[in-house]
Amino acid sequence: MQQIDNRRFMYNPKTGILVLGYQYAATSILISSHANELTDAGIIKGYDDFVRGWIGTGGNYPVGVIHFAPSVDARNIELFDRAFDTLEMFKNNGALAGTVVRGFGERWEQPLSDIFTDIREPEQKPSVRKQLKKQPMAKAIRQKTNHQQER
Repeated sequence: MQQIDNRRFMYNPKTGILVLGYQYAATSILISSHANELTDAGIIKGYDDFVRGWIGTGGNYPVGVIHFAPSVDARNIELFDRAFDTLEMFKNNGALAGTVVRGFGERWEQPLSDIFTDIREPEQKPSVRKQLKKQPMAKAIRQKTNHQQER
């Protein structure tokens, strides 16, 4: 998934078929639709069995975005389950904890790690070197010492 800039996807969780559409540049004109790209892949039946949307990386989404189109309403249990299976497939194929999921469930946008808590990145303590770099350099305060002997 991390090598995809901007593509439509169609995934059928029942069959495991994933169809990726044309690679689009950020400013290109769309030349087809999900239905056209599915037909171009040789699939002419079962369009509604496919969960559809866009995936890609870059721009505002450096670790990726999975955008469901149409959005997946949590009240539509059958579609929600298929979309969840789709997210699981992407998780197993390069989606990262910080990959943004759009149009899934009750929240418009959320990180993939909010859905799959097992991929949350463990909290790491910064190294001593990083901690020292963040701290402002303190001026050395020299303690006055009395070098005279007491009599």
